[in-house]
Amino acid sequence: MNKSKLVLAGLCLISVSFFSCKDDKEEVVPSPQPDTTFVPGTVTLDITNVAGAVNVDETGGTFYTNSSGESFNVTRLKYYISKVQFYKVDALVYEMPDSYFLVDESNQATTKLAIPNVPGGGYTSVRFSIGVDSARNVSGAQTGALDPANGMFWTWSSGYIFFKLEGTSPASTQAGNSYVYHIGGFKNANNTNAIREVEIDFMGESLIVDGSREAEIHVLADVLKLFSTPNTISIATLPVQMSQGGDALLIANNYAQMFSFDHLHND
Repeated sequence: MNKSKLVLAGLCLISVSFFSCKDDKEEVVPSPQPDTTFVPGTVTLDITNVAGAVNVDETGGTFYTNSSGESFNVTRLKYYISKVQFYKVDALVYEMPDSYFLVDESNQATTKLAIPNVPGGGYTSVRFSIGVDSARNVSGAQTGALDPANGMFWTWSSGYIFFKLEGTSPASTQAGNSYVYHIGGFKNANNTNAIREVEIDFMGESLIVDGSREAEIHVLADVLKLFSTPNTISIATLPVQMSQGGDALLIANNYAQMFSFDHLHND
């Protein structure tokens, strides 16, 4: 073979090797994903008051059984929710300013809490407090949910009632077999602080906030837990609690455990 044919054969071999290597190493680059821009929206915190597996009947016509085996009904159930915060993987993203809500079982409109202007995006949990912070407790007469006319303010001792549960029970030794739990108190120094924080984890689901898109958190509040978790509260032993500190703190520890995640609506 002459020299020119050898050179041509070498070039062909190099060319074949080059293109073969290029084909072997070539990777498919994924197409860029479009950026999704979320806009602020309103989140609804929808609370259903229950007694075990059934909804609370505040007419007093339905009796339930607590962990002490005591029969009781409910004629009044009211409590404050405040300091509503939204979290993404344990990081605080947003806290609603001046968030004070009075949940009143006799007025179902109050069990649906609207939180406006929540930054757009995905959230993994919500936190809130049961009670009213110290600053608002000493700020004098207020309006809206904090209006003393709502029946959640102690006139004899300046301060808000955080949680109110009333009804009757055959186990009660009070007149008319009534039981009354009015829980409040905000002072750490006097060991009367009944404010409790609640965290509702979405159990791996994500709440998506994006403009007018529906974003609802459905939560259950179980009054049976008020008598059992973590402290056993017997109506026979404690039919009335209307003072700060002492047994009120046991009940406060229990109402912190009343709330649990049910489901999300993301439509």
